[in-house]
Amino acid sequence: MRWPAEATAWMDQMGAAKDLAGSQMAATGARLKGLADLATTNPGPVGGAAQGAIGAGRAALANQFSNAPACIVVTPYQAGIGQGSGGHQRFLSAPNLLLQLANKLTDSTDAARPQGQLYGLVVLFLSTRLDHFAATLQRFNSLLPMPDLVRAERRARHLSKLEVEKWVIPAAGQAPRWGQLPLQRCPITKVASQAMSGQLAMLESYAADSSPMADLANLQARKQAQSAAADQKLAELQAQLANSSSDVSMQTRLIGPGDGATIRRRLLEGDAPGHEWPLCAGALLVGSLDGLGFVRELVGL
Repeated sequence: MRWPAEATAWMDQMGAAKDLAGSQMAATGARLKGLADLATTNPGPVGGAAQGAIGAGRAALANQFSNAPACIVVTPYQAGIGQGSGGHQRFLSAPNLLLQLANKLTDSTDAARPQGQLYGLVVLFLSTRLDHFAATLQRFNSLLPMPDLVRAERRARHLSKLEVEKWVIPAAGQAPRWGQLPLQRCPITKVASQAMSGQLAMLESYAADSSPMADLANLQARKQAQSAAADQKLAELQAQLANSSSDVSMQTRLIGPGDGATIRRRLLEGDAPGHEWPLCAGALLVGSLDGLGFVRELVGL
């Protein structure tokens, strides 16, 4: 085993540029020392003017998300919750889902059960088919993912795919098969690639050298582009939520104020979806009205 000198002969072309860069760096250091007592900087007025807005914004953001409500999630795939035979076909109708959520409000064995005069926000996901169930959960999880709902979405999608593909007979080719030489996993190629990449990166940093005016112009352009991108991202998110249509497979309801027993009684009262929805999941959030404000507006209440 020996170093591939012929394959890496192109690295010899970098010698002259590296020597020139070294001499220029020494000269640049001397010039900077000479400018230390001559150059001055004058920060613009934006920083001082933005301090008040920054402080108020940080305080509002911390207050918005620091008072998180308590949350309980019920899905058909949790142990002892869903009905059905076997490990795959599990069902949970809407009335049974509401009963499971209501019982958790008065579960004395759960030390994390919320106490006091609070509000309850219930979100129900109703479906009759596995693919529709997964699609409904995906729309909610894309904005407000909860671990149990994410697992239920993943399982429903895989079960729906299994129902479609279980009749497909796979075809296997003759082994062994052609593949690519795994150069990137060889120790010598890893070390050689890192060393050569470092040499190229150093030369690229020299080639990117520019004047201070050009650097300031590039910095201004990057800041302007970042500001525009941030505004555009927020505008797109607001437009997406503003133009969303009503979804019959997702129902929400705000209950309260009251203690756990009061919220439980009101949750089981009134009009509610029936057993025509055999595949359901739900989430119950309990907290103060301010703590529920962000999620309450997010679901359209």
